[in-house]
Amino acid sequence: MKEVLLKLLELQKIDLQLQGLENLKGDLPQQVRKLDQDREEAEKSLKDLEDKYKDAQKERTVTEVDIRELEEKKKKFQNQLYEVKNNREYDAVTREIESVTAGITQKEGRLLELMGMEEDLQKQLERAREEEIRLREQLGLKQAELEKKIAETENDETRLKNERAGILKGMEPKLLSNYNRIRKAKSGLAVVPIVRNCCCGGCYKTLPPQRVLEIREKNQVFLCEVCGRMLVWDDAHS
Repeated sequence: MKEVLLKLLELQKIDLQLQGLENLKGDLPQQVRKLDQDREEAEKSLKDLEDKYKDAQKERTVTEVDIRELEEKKKKFQNQLYEVKNNREYDAVTREIESVTAGITQKEGRLLELMGMEEDLQKQLERAREEEIRLREQLGLKQAELEKKIAETENDETRLKNERAGILKGMEPKLLSNYNRIRKAKSGLAVVPIVRNCCCGGCYKTLPPQRVLEIREKNQVFLCEVCGRMLVWDDAHS
């Protein structure tokens, strides 16, 4: 058990060092993730706008064709007015001309809407492209900055991770699970030494003398009754 407790203490020291290396990166990882998400959203928004613009262009082209066809049809009916033989035929052709004219008016109204839509979408596209470029450039800068930080700590991080892996070999899964649970709940600090020969190294609560003697014997894992951290005797801190 003494060896296990010492391993726990060593594991905690390594995890604190790894945490310190991670802290050197600051919030750069979060910034990079956020910028990457923003860039993806900007790209999607840009793609949606491009699709809308293409759809508007297609509809405008179809509408212009429809208008030309209706105008040809109107001319055809207007020419027929010179060939009618009675009032009934005249009224019938006139109704056709009125119907076609109404259709042209409707199509021309939609054409104006589409032209306005295209103009508005062009402005939106310009802003969206500028925003996408800005985010992509900003992301590149932050990624480069993060990569530099990673490179600075890579050797130490690799060494510590290898040492950590060695400590974990043969460690009881339940004990390791408890360690990870406490560490997560206590801001990375799960195992603490006894300090000043009588106090918890985590919350500095004074421990009963008998409990200190039991911890010093290193025969089992004791938890602080106040903060819940694992208590280990370490001559360097006592």
